Amino acid sequence: GWDRATAMGYNSSVLSTATASYPALGGLLAALGWYYPFALPLFAIPIGLLVIFSLRNPEPHNEQGMREYFGSVWHHLWDRQVAGLLFLSLGTFVVLFGPQIFYLPILMGDSFGSSPVFIGMVLSSASLVSALAASQLGRLSGYFEPTTLMKAAFLLYPVALCLIPLAPNPWLLLVPAAVFGVAQGLNIPNILTLLNGLAPDENRGAFMSVNGMILRLGQTLGPVLMGAAAVGIGISGAYYAAAALTGVMFLVAVATLR
Repeated sequence: GWDRATAMGYNSSVLSTATASYPALGGLLAALGWYYPFALPLFAIPIGLLVIFSLRNPEPHNEQGMREYFGSVWHHLWDRQVAGLLFLSLGTFVVLFGPQIFYLPILMGDSFGSSPVFIGMVLSSASLVSALAASQLGRLSGYFEPTTLMKAAFLLYPVALCLIPLAPNPWLLLVPAAVFGVAQGLNIPNILTLLNGLAPDENRGAFMSVNGMILRLGQTLGPVLMGAAAVGIGISGAYYAAAALTGVMFLVAVATLR
């Protein structure tokens, strides 16, 4: 419902804000020394300790045995809408970590000689716009269905992706970065909202775990698949291939989501 969409929007907004901070901070640290950004994951240690000792999140009571539990999860994962959402989650992170996170710094360095700080600023701008769009999801859900917002995102993605290799100077990359950010802000929290709504209470943790596995797979495959698309025609091929993938994602959304 509205409350879930609002919560997922705020959650995605916080994640996007953190994502926005990381490239900028990484760029500044890389300007001091290439190895300094690798120290940032150390901040996960105090956060992990805080979660272990402070977070209280009681799970719903579940009397199913292990076999029944996994059987129920497997059965629900084959639902057409759930399968469609998982494919869209996979594609979203292929596009994010392929052309955007991995190849955009290479493109900016090769084409414009951009500094690490400026590359971080462009990447951060997309995440900041994504955070802003996601924070308004509760308000938007009062006017539009989640599936409508997702379909709009899949129309914005190819616009952003096709504009990036055509930019004549690095400052103009801020425009497609903003368009990409809006698409992310409309897409990712709505995927989570719909998955949560389709998951039975006793299986919701498993659904989110499967989605987490799928998005990590997308992060892994993104640079490889988009790199294969760039062979022979240059980095621009990665962006056009990603744009084509988002077109397929739009068709999947139309076919599977109600």
